[in-house]
Amino acid sequence: MQVIKKIGIGSAARIYGLTLAGIGAIIGIPYGLFVLAFIGTEAAGLPFGSGFILIIILGIPIFYGIIGFLFGALFAWMYNLVASKVGGLEIELSEQKPLTVE
Repeated sequence: MQVIKKIGIGSAARIYGLTLAGIGAIIGIPYGLFVLAFIGTEAAGLPFGSGFILIIILGIPIFYGIIGFLFGALFAWMYNLVASKVGGLEIELSEQKPLTVE
């Protein structure tokens, strides 16, 4: 068994941030297009007019990415703190056998 003693905070933050930004794009783009389909070309009553839709399409992935980055760093820091006291996560690894060409 191998033990994960420490997780790189910057690395975990990047992975969480990019993952949640991707999820935000999956949510934000269809949502923005859905709203655009219902309001049509008239954006009366919406803040910033039809630019509001662009804010939704771009803003949701950016917001999710920032939140993911912050929580990724927080969770990695918390893991490192707990793992230093009680030990790390145990995982079992196997070595990959090289492919032979005959």
